[in-house]
Amino acid sequence: EKYKGESVSIKSADIPVNPCMSQKEEKPTLAGVKLKTRKRNIVVPHDPQSFSNAVIDLLTDSYVENGENVQVTLDNASKTLDKAELDFNRYGEVLFEVAFAGRILVGGGSVPSKEEGKLLPFCILKCDEREQIVPYVKWFQAMIRRRPFLVKSLENTLIKLILSLEFYDEKEKNNIAIAMSRCFVLKVGVLPDRVLPSALEDRLVARGTIASFITSLFSDYLSTESVESLVELLRKARVQDRMLEFFPQQKRTWEAFNNHFVEAGLQDFVEYNQKKLHDANLQELKYMIKEMTCGEEPLKAGEVLAAVKEKVAECDFEPLEVVKCCYLGIVEGTLDTAGSKNTQQTQFAVLKNLKMYHKVLLELCNSARLEAALMVTIQVTCYEDSRLLKLFADIIKVLYDVDVLGEDTIKFWYNKGSNPKGRNVFQKDLEPMVKWLDEASEEEEDE
Repeated sequence: EKYKGESVSIKSADIPVNPCMSQKEEKPTLAGVKLKTRKRNIVVPHDPQSFSNAVIDLLTDSYVENGENVQVTLDNASKTLDKAELDFNRYGEVLFEVAFAGRILVGGGSVPSKEEGKLLPFCILKCDEREQIVPYVKWFQAMIRRRPFLVKSLENTLIKLILSLEFYDEKEKNNIAIAMSRCFVLKVGVLPDRVLPSALEDRLVARGTIASFITSLFSDYLSTESVESLVELLRKARVQDRMLEFFPQQKRTWEAFNNHFVEAGLQDFVEYNQKKLHDANLQELKYMIKEMTCGEEPLKAGEVLAAVKEKVAECDFEPLEVVKCCYLGIVEGTLDTAGSKNTQQTQFAVLKNLKMYHKVLLELCNSARLEAALMVTIQVTCYEDSRLLKLFADIIKVLYDVDVLGEDTIKFWYNKGSNPKGRNVFQKDLEPMVKWLDEASEEEEDE
């Protein structure tokens, strides 16, 4: 009540400090330091049409400045586009769509109507010949060298065009095929295994669109490259064994395949493919003989012979090829199943199987020429496989005893019909047998 109604000032020093109470200390600060705040991600809207319009404007201006000369415009196109700040990383596919169709493609890969958006006065689809398309591909090459990431955009554009071939006329399809061919020839960087398999689209294959497209592609490629190069391209694309799948179901025969490409003027490609198919069938025959003679359940000689004759009638093999396949099938099959057998046991198994299936060789090896060829095959096989190196004379003796090889054939090989591979060694091994044959012949003449 003494101080009631009066203001009282109390100094902090007058207040007793309780040591149990915690006091909050001030944090140290640095003068003159600005704290950076995190920027929020700014989402740029996807606007391919504006990119397309910018590319078209730049190329059109260059086209006009160069007197409407397409080749000069394309030669300078990379430098022209470098002047502008364009997002090629985001809109790479749009760039190549403009090059192919003159504008951005709509959904499904078709070209929009003329009223929609700007249009480039020149493009690949409007070209009349291959020489007009090559400058575009060289431009692609220059762009990809500057920006390697664009190769994937080019691949995606080519895939899109293949899957939308039904929207284009024959001339435009042919131009797309030529452009793709030149991309492979000029080694722009496009991977065959990314692009070509996309042509195996059932919808387009059934209509015959793909068969016509790959014919144009192969024709243009072979106009400057070899058949071997084309086959290597197909191998890299992993379609070399699926060639018939490019044709409609009712035309998936090798006869129809060959007739189609012969009519297209690709005779060299047909011949190469026939040879490759022939070699594949021979390998199949040899594998079949291996399985029948040395598999888990070996067949009798008569059954093997019947199966071989059926395969020969189907594939039209030469007698020499059949004899060679039969011998190699029996011997290689025996060697493959030798397992942990030692060399002596393996050699015994080879001689045993040759004797067991001699009727197959006897039926097929029916002339002196085939007998001589068989002896050369035996010689080369023994030379190339160390397990058979000392078995040459024994094999010849076994086949002589069962009448597969004749006396005259053996003497001919010994005198002048042998192969250079291991000739001296094998002649020395066979010398006792030849002498025995000569002595037997002299005794018959004396009698």
